[in-house]
Amino acid sequence: MFSRQIRCVARSGLSLLGKQNSMRNTILAASTRSFHSSQASNKVDVPAEERCRELLSTLPNYEYIFQNEDGSKRTPSDEELKTIAFLNTYADERKLNWLEIFTYPRQYKDLYLENDKDLGRLKASSGLIIDKIPYEDTATGEIKWKIVRDNEGTEGWENIAHFLFVPAFCLLAATLFWRDDMDVTEWAKRELLYRVKEKAVEEGDTAVLDAFKKHGDKPEAYEFDLAGFDKNDDVIVERILSGEYDKMAKLKVKQQQQQQ
Repeated sequence: MFSRQIRCVARSGLSLLGKQNSMRNTILAASTRSFHSSQASNKVDVPAEERCRELLSTLPNYEYIFQNEDGSKRTPSDEELKTIAFLNTYADERKLNWLEIFTYPRQYKDLYLENDKDLGRLKASSGLIIDKIPYEDTATGEIKWKIVRDNEGTEGWENIAHFLFVPAFCLLAATLFWRDDMDVTEWAKRELLYRVKEKAVEEGDTAVLDAFKKHGDKPEAYEFDLAGFDKNDDVIVERILSGEYDKMAKLKVKQQQQQQ
């Protein structure tokens, strides 16, 4: 009886351990997926790319599979439909990220890129026709039809939004987040330092100019004593700190009139 209880406890412990391991593996898999949004290919399948090239070469012009050049309906053969269905499915499974394309075998990279381009044209040929535009072929003088499909324009705008607008928005957000804002007090102190330095240059005060060369133009290196400035400087600082820029502008105009 006692040994049977031990076996029961052992079974329950193993069952609990198995559930914990299963839960741990589930959490680990979920955390791994969170670090990579898309599933990466495990290896480069060169024979599949060569087979894809062979199948693409058996098809007619990719732009005129379901429609003729004049816009009339064309019915593909059963073999063509099977080939198109297989290639469209394979096109969704062969996607590689930028790192995988960069490390792709050099002798097969052109094959992959050529297949990628033709598979895109094959997929576009299945789109709905939204317009047919007649044009004259300058070489032969014949009147031909240019077919505009539903998914041609959207893909172009998606690329522009992905490669232009999104990076520009991220750059603007980073600039606004990391920019160094200057408060009104800091600006007022810099204004005072600028006026002192300008006055020292006019009067040839070498002691003040040497102090600026030694300590620089940052307000943190100086102690501000408003009593040491004349009346106009006190008023300017007061206007800056209070935000009354209109009164400060009127004061400057009044100073110019007094000098005249």
